[in-house]
Amino acid sequence: MSESFFPIPDLRIFSFGTTIAVGVLLWFMEGIIPWLSPQKHRTLHAKLNLSIAGLNLLILLPSAVLMAFMLNWSRNAWPGIGMLVHSPVAKAIVIILLIDLWMYVWHRLNHEIALLWRFHSVHHSDPTLDVTTSWRFHYMEILISELLRFPLFMLMGAGIEHLLLYSLLMTPVIEFHHSNITIPPALDRLARLIIPSPMMHRLHHSTLKSEHNTNYGSMLSVWDRLFGTFLIKDNLDDLHLGLDHESDPNKQQLIPLLLRPFRP
Repeated sequence: MSESFFPIPDLRIFSFGTTIAVGVLLWFMEGIIPWLSPQKHRTLHAKLNLSIAGLNLLILLPSAVLMAFMLNWSRNAWPGIGMLVHSPVAKAIVIILLIDLWMYVWHRLNHEIALLWRFHSVHHSDPTLDVTTSWRFHYMEILISELLRFPLFMLMGAGIEHLLLYSLLMTPVIEFHHSNITIPPALDRLARLIIPSPMMHRLHHSTLKSEHNTNYGSMLSVWDRLFGTFLIKDNLDDLHLGLDHESDPNKQQLIPLLLRPFRP
């Protein structure tokens, strides 16, 4: 794998294109083989979550440019993982695993630290669950995440190509485990050996704190197994999604959701 600045321009396009393609495919599949009955206002729900995602792009786009320049500069001064792993392929694998471990830690911190939960709860306040929920995050959560990721990735010696490759692998997994599609139980069991499956992540969106404080993994399920936060149930018939007292349609609008973390 090349160590030059922006070495794989096609990977940027492919990563973004894959995110859109998988998201659109899953959204249509949700209308054909839904796990829960399709919402009456499914399109309005998608518009709300996509509006939140669009706002986050205003943060992510300049952040991505800054990240590219910073990572290019830092790894010329500090090899990071490259001091221990010399093969570009092995280095990429180690960095991707470390990024995914950080994603697990960051997600867990968002549940365990009250200030961070204020912002992350916007994601959990969705009274239903579908592929568009995977893009529903408060802009302050995105901003704090970006600020923390910068020094960590520089310390790893990561390049922009590693982040793009991780995004290419991770984003479809996140879209999949948020999706409202019916999959055979045997397939879900097989999937969760490697990745967080839909059944796993539906428990994570439960109204019960004992359930939504589990299954934090983004791309790999191994972290939940290692750190004791793995939870699975064979039957989710009694599962209630979202947060208590947040299903009011007046609260499920763009401005109230953006202001929600700043209210007492």
